[in-house]
Amino acid sequence: MTFPQLFDAFVPSNGPAFLAASNITPAYVPFETLRAVAIDPAAQAASFAYAKKLTPPGVFGHVIRCFYFALALLYTGFPSGTPGVAQIGFEELALRLYHTTLLHDLGWSNATVALTHPAHAMTFELHGAFMAYEHLHAAAPNLDPFQVGDIVESIVLHTSQWSSGNSSANQILMALGALFDVGGFNGTGIVGLDFKQLFDPRTVAEIEQAYPRGDFYEAGIAAFDREFTEKPNEYTTYSEV
Repeated sequence: MTFPQLFDAFVPSNGPAFLAASNITPAYVPFETLRAVAIDPAAQAASFAYAKKLTPPGVFGHVIRCFYFALALLYTGFPSGTPGVAQIGFEELALRLYHTTLLHDLGWSNATVALTHPAHAMTFELHGAFMAYEHLHAAAPNLDPFQVGDIVESIVLHTSQWSSGNSSANQILMALGALFDVGGFNGTGIVGLDFKQLFDPRTVAEIEQAYPRGDFYEAGIAAFDREFTEKPNEYTTYSEV
């Protein structure tokens, strides 16, 4: 079995509707299969180095695990070939997903460049998205506005959920990867989705063996504590939307 070459570029945002549009089964995917996916070397170097430099060490493993969890879904039945739905190639989707996952938590950075960034008072999703936008224009100028737009918007929206409408394939993969890595099989994901329907425990174990959790939870709690303390207006508004 190999990765399909085309996927639905847009999928239902609603959990049950997403499942109905897919053929996902929680099949085992060897980590070696996921690690063998080739990403453009220049793109990989640009975002890997930037994310590693700015993302707290405990969180850096999280962003990489998100990438591999999302890739596993592309292998096991992510929506593809739905009549009337635009398609996106595997190589293109993997490229967007790589940039998105690696850069999605820049807003949690403790580095001076992040703490003094003009967007530092915004929620971490928006703060990180602005930093990612600037980084991509400087370090990956070959990306066109549509690619950058999908990457940055997927970072902004990766903690958001909707009961109707569609999401880009990149955005929902980013959200599913992040939600699963935070909560695991018993965590809270997209409403109407049970992670046991999506992931095989053996795949998860191999990804976590390659990129251990370390102090991810401690780093995440510290980041959220800082967010709620330093940005009370943003989170009061955000929580009411």
